[in-house]
Amino acid sequence: MTQDRRATANRRALAIAIVVVGVLVIAAAFVAGKAAAPGTPTFPPFGATTPPAGAAAASTRADIATALSAVGLQVEDVATPFRPAEAPRVAAAPRLVIRAVIPGDPDHGRIVIYEFLSTPDATTAAQEQATYLASGVGRVQFTPDTQFTLRVDGQTVVFYSWAAANASAPTRAAAVATALQTVGFEVAVPS
Repeated sequence: MTQDRRATANRRALAIAIVVVGVLVIAAAFVAGKAAAPGTPTFPPFGATTPPAGAAAASTRADIATALSAVGLQVEDVATPFRPAEAPRVAAAPRLVIRAVIPGDPDHGRIVIYEFLSTPDATTAAQEQATYLASGVGRVQFTPDTQFTLRVDGQTVVFYSWAAANASAPTRAAAVATALQTVGFEVAVPS
């Protein structure tokens, strides 16, 4: 009789384990269906488009054009899509992408201007972006020598990154970062 009780108890434990594992597998499959596939962007959600940037971004664009002209560089609008690594708040914001025209380096010099409703909103978003860039997830999306410029200008956030190892004209790429220091105020990216 003792062996029968043990066998029954073992069978019950096995049945419970099978049910629990089955529930976990079903739950994992459900969650996996909602999650982004490895290697795909996480922000914004697939199919989402951000609204166009408005007057504040246009004003910041003019400020940037003035700052870059002081170091002999021009600005042009970017026609091709560009999305750097972004924290959620900036990923969802209206944006304007421009490029500092760096002679001999047409693939670099992109500057993203994110537009928010107010300066406090822009500051919060910039701080979130700085934290994201310093995190492991944000850091691995850039080469180790990448330099970040993150500024708040009124209700906009200005983001520029460059790396000497990737730039055909590192002196000019650095000049863009230096010129941007005159626009708004800095939000430092922690090391």
